[in-house]
Amino acid sequence: MRCTNCRLSFETIKQMQQDQTEFYTAEGRSKIWIAEIDESSKTIRMRRSTGKITWPLKYQELKEIHDRIQQGQLILDKYEIDKAIPTWGNYITGLLNHLRCFKDR
Repeated sequence: MRCTNCRLSFETIKQMQQDQTEFYTAEGRSKIWIAEIDESSKTIRMRRSTGKITWPLKYQELKEIHDRIQQGQLILDKYEIDKAIPTWGNYITGLLNHLRCFKDR
């Protein structure tokens, strides 16, 4: 699967946080936002629709998941991503869908 419309970058994530951009989990049931960005450690925390905030996710791990999907080593599926980064599959899938990373349109 090629990433044809990719907007994934740390700068894009920061802009989403500043703009309070809302997007949805993998199945589209719950809204999530980028809650916090730590520029020194390059980590991201997301806010769930319940108001709870996730623990930090390293941007490098997010990028590695993206690259593995692009190289065909992983599919864009919350369960498969959970195997690589436990509990993050739903959020990462939702974020990559929002950024239209792997959409042909």
